[in-house]
Amino acid sequence: KLRFCILTFENNKVKAMYLSINWLKELIDIDYSLEELDHVLTIAGIEVEGIIDYSKKYEKFFIGKVLTKEKHPDADKLSVCTVEADEVRTVVCGAPNVETGQTVILGTVGAVVPNGGFELSKRAVRGVESDGMICSETELELGEDSSGIMVLPEGPKPGTPLADHLEMNDTILDISITPNRPDWLSHIGVAREISAYNGNPVKIPGSGIKEDGGNINDSCKITIEDTEKCPRYAARTIRNIKVQDSPDWLKNRLVLLGQRPVNNIVDVTNFVLLEMGQPLHAFDLNKLAGNKIIVKTAEDKEKFTTLDSKERQLDGEMLMICDAERSVAIGGVMGGENSEISDASTDVLLESAYFLPSSVRRTSKKLTIQSEASYRFERGVDPNNIINALDRAAQLIAEVSGGYVEQGVIDVYPEEITNKPVKLRYEKANNLIGVDLTPAQIKESLTNLGMEIIEEDNESASFIAPTYRVDIEIEEDLIEEIARIYGFDNIPVDITSPISLGAGTIPGKLAIPEIRNMVNEYMIKNGFNQIITQNQMDPKSAAIYTEDPVRISNPLGEELSLMRPSLIPSMLKTIEKNLRLGNTDVKVFEIGRAFNKIKYEGDNFVDGIEEKEYLIIALSGSVYQRQWGYGDRKYDFYDIKGVVEDLCSFLGLATTKFKQFNDPFGAFSPNTVQLLQGKKALGRLGEIDDEMLMKFDIETPVILAEIDLDSVYKAKFYAKYYDAVPPYPGMSRDLAFIVSQEAPAEAMRNLIIQNGGKFLRNVSIFDVYSGKGIDKGMKSIAFALSFSSPERTLREEEVAQATNKIVAALEKKYEAKLRN
Repeated sequence: KLRFCILTFENNKVKAMYLSINWLKELIDIDYSLEELDHVLTIAGIEVEGIIDYSKKYEKFFIGKVLTKEKHPDADKLSVCTVEADEVRTVVCGAPNVETGQTVILGTVGAVVPNGGFELSKRAVRGVESDGMICSETELELGEDSSGIMVLPEGPKPGTPLADHLEMNDTILDISITPNRPDWLSHIGVAREISAYNGNPVKIPGSGIKEDGGNINDSCKITIEDTEKCPRYAARTIRNIKVQDSPDWLKNRLVLLGQRPVNNIVDVTNFVLLEMGQPLHAFDLNKLAGNKIIVKTAEDKEKFTTLDSKERQLDGEMLMICDAERSVAIGGVMGGENSEISDASTDVLLESAYFLPSSVRRTSKKLTIQSEASYRFERGVDPNNIINALDRAAQLIAEVSGGYVEQGVIDVYPEEITNKPVKLRYEKANNLIGVDLTPAQIKESLTNLGMEIIEEDNESASFIAPTYRVDIEIEEDLIEEIARIYGFDNIPVDITSPISLGAGTIPGKLAIPEIRNMVNEYMIKNGFNQIITQNQMDPKSAAIYTEDPVRISNPLGEELSLMRPSLIPSMLKTIEKNLRLGNTDVKVFEIGRAFNKIKYEGDNFVDGIEEKEYLIIALSGSVYQRQWGYGDRKYDFYDIKGVVEDLCSFLGLATTKFKQFNDPFGAFSPNTVQLLQGKKALGRLGEIDDEMLMKFDIETPVILAEIDLDSVYKAKFYAKYYDAVPPYPGMSRDLAFIVSQEAPAEAMRNLIIQNGGKFLRNVSIFDVYSGKGIDKGMKSIAFALSFSSPERTLREEEVAQATNKIVAALEKKYEAKLRN
């Protein structure tokens, strides 16, 4: 049985997005079951990681009305209430704000409280039986007020299921979005993908914009000083607003999708973000000096306080949104406290812009801020959807705030952004995918995805992708889209034939060394769990092995800024995590690569990078699980040595031996050996040094082997053959020698093999002793020898001759004395 366990994977987690099926159905006609929709999204490349059914989440929660409230007879702070819900129930309540006549939310027996996960049951509270619980906002995950129960305005009928009242009878899909598809970070983007699959049109919501009052151009001015980092900036003004809580439909939709309602203005910007994928920002217009917006880079070492009340230090490369006197937002990342919407705000300037993705990405990572806006901007939003999103949000803000949209829009867009045409050859598409599609089928697949044909002939066509598709740049991108729409499951599989790639071919069977597969098979079948860790590493861990590591030019962060010079730190981090989580018995391995700088000597010294593949084997903790039949034996050096010896035998590595080794990096303790074939080092094994373990907060011994697989692939192997069991009886002899404590046992064993003659079949060490009866500085080593012949029964004198030769050889080289 294959056992494959990933114990650690320091990955950059792909950003997930919540998708409302009800909202999706408003945008496109679909009648899929949940399983069918999951399949459609999966074959498109959208992974569904989880499903949240809110009808199940709020099952057995009802709208209730408090009919009576009385003091609990045995508790001053408790009340006994009768509540009308699905039926009239008696409930003990500890909230200080509960009163007769209130409309509340009642959880009944069997309901599972969302915040806490405990199931309600009928139980006695200080002698009074309570048949349910009146809930707070926090307990229901509908808000942050935990000071008392949640009180609703009058109107909802008692007994109404909570999910129906909140219009939360919705199913939410938790989907993962790959970094190259930011257009999927919105409900309209996903609806477009479904449209390409089923042909139904997407119903893009119109803004229905209604303008009134003066003209924005008479009161506001926008200037872009850095058009490279901000190619487009647009704005509208909404006046005479009232900042308040959003209507229930808006709040509920945001809550369903994991958003925290703030106020009606901010909530609308978040709503449009989730609908259209365009980040928006609302400024308090009366806080903008001179009613101006100036888009420019920051002053070096400028200090700026963001909406999260943290002061940030900027540099001269960061794009800022400024008014006539100061910075008011970090472009594409986060707004500032000095211009945020408050309860006193009456006029809003609404921003909709396109920022250069690389600029936002650099700023976001340097300031360690990742907002919903920056996540989208750094991947690329649609520069030609700016006005649609702006109009939609402006009209919604006017509707929910009682204000009006001022006439006109400011749109600073010096140079229109378009995608370049990409030429597609039909024959190459079919060859690369491995199918035989007609030009008409190919064109239909791409036009359904919004691609526009601008030129074509019998053999090819040129397409322009819509600007929301930032991932379409070369011919292979279009071919991938064709394969995706055709369906990867529909592509015939033939792994035996080569796949033509124009200039060269790739064999159908991947060129993985057979030895690597054998190593993997051996380790798994011998009870080891496989781990996979990243090739990147933090500077502190890399410094253990090299002063000049291989640096990554565009790291994801300081923790992953270097290519690892060794797999040992990654292994130790994995072991530390397992120990910390209570898994104290670890038996793992990893096959991976390490990267180090080298210099090639020729006419000149040229810097290069050496990439080598290693096998790391690690043991820690107890050999056996706790049981009556075994004692608590811990892993030691001989366990890892036995694993390596057996692996060498399994692979058929010829004439390997072990030699004592001093690790120059200090990772291994002095009790370390090298695995050699001749003079070629194949690996090393031993205990990890205590000081090294302390660096990784490990307090238990770790036994580890590091095998250089690149050297193993080039090593000498012996031919395996069947050796029949001798039909004649063999002879055995036990020889014990007294030698110096420094005498190497392995070398003595090798000397026995060299002098044992042709009938010697096996030599093993079965006892090492020092103490009473043995002189100080000396030790006794006992060897078990077996002799046999495949042709006849051995004579006593033949075995005696061999043992005499062995004794003589050991006496000569190690001054060994044979014990009686």
